Amino acid sequence: MIVCTAGDIFEYTPTNRTPWAETERKAKYMSQALGLMDYDAIALGEKDLAFGTDLLQGYADEYSLPFVCANAVDPDGKPLFEPYRIVERDGVKVAIMGLVSPERHIIAQVESELLGKKIRIDDPSEVALKYLPQMREAADVLVLLSHTGIETSEFLSEDLGFDVVIVGHYPAVAAAPEKVGNAIFCQAGAKSDRFGTLDLTLNDANEIEKFSGDAVRLLLKGPQNDEIHELGQELDRIEKEERREAQLASQREREKVQQEKAVATIHDRNGIFGAESCRSCHQPVYDSWLATPHATAFATLAEADAWDNPDCIGCHVTGAADKHHVMDVNIAPEIWNVQCEECHGSGLQHARDGSYLGAGEATCRKCHDPDNSPEFDYELYKSYGVH
Repeated sequence: MIVCTAGDIFEYTPTNRTPWAETERKAKYMSQALGLMDYDAIALGEKDLAFGTDLLQGYADEYSLPFVCANAVDPDGKPLFEPYRIVERDGVKVAIMGLVSPERHIIAQVESELLGKKIRIDDPSEVALKYLPQMREAADVLVLLSHTGIETSEFLSEDLGFDVVIVGHYPAVAAAPEKVGNAIFCQAGAKSDRFGTLDLTLNDANEIEKFSGDAVRLLLKGPQNDEIHELGQELDRIEKEERREAQLASQREREKVQQEKAVATIHDRNGIFGAESCRSCHQPVYDSWLATPHATAFATLAEADAWDNPDCIGCHVTGAADKHHVMDVNIAPEIWNVQCEECHGSGLQHARDGSYLGAGEATCRKCHDPDNSPEFDYELYKSYGVH
């Protein structure tokens, strides 16, 4: 059995949502898995090449990956990887070449990476013609891993005379291998959805007499390689943890922004949080306050059609510096009524040291003075034990 693939195995897609570190990590885990699968030839697509020669060669060395690509070259025209490999099985020698499409119907970022890393993709037909004589001399069967799409693959087949063409860079699936001209074509789709099989029967002269195969759907059942499974599980755990941390960081940032807005608003109200903030810790006192005229002080003012009277508003809201004349009568609803902080002081101070400010007679007399509340009796009021 010979195992090979026609390219774009690493899926180079770094974006603002998928940063480079995550993309590279996936490629590393994929390389480890490929190394456990005993591939005989791995063609490189343009997305693979976008990772750069140094990184790919590092994976190849570390995990024994047999990369082949004849027409990806450096600026001097030197192949970046082996153009082809010779594999022998049962006395039959098979030459396997990899070619990548020079066409630029690829995402712009990949093209930019290829240019930035000085990777040139030469004409596949011209390059293949250079190596075919030595391949024919050394092998019985010629296989092309054609990461060029179906149309270019058909053209290359007619022009070059390969025996088998495995098509990559093309999402279509052929249920079984088929003869196109003199070559046997295999198409197993994309995204690792299927794997293709091809069985060849050769005569005594090592010429292909019969062929058969399938495009087998990969399903999450059946036997598995424990090492590869654990790699997948480990990568999944890492990615889930990173997503969780990213979500928490985003949530913390949103909460920070909201808190900063809330604090700014509170400072705009002279440090008044509002009774609802006090309620979370002081529910019984809050309920008691609701039963007092203080809780409806602004409504009383509105009923008297004095809600915009600057000489009245100060005693019917919370936090007014001058109780007997308010310059701006546009009072925010959050400070309507005589709330907790009118008598006990700003929640900013309470939150800092956990103490209340005393609410004595002088506090009450700011509003309950002889002119506005001539019948007010502080001792009687205090005896009620209400807010």
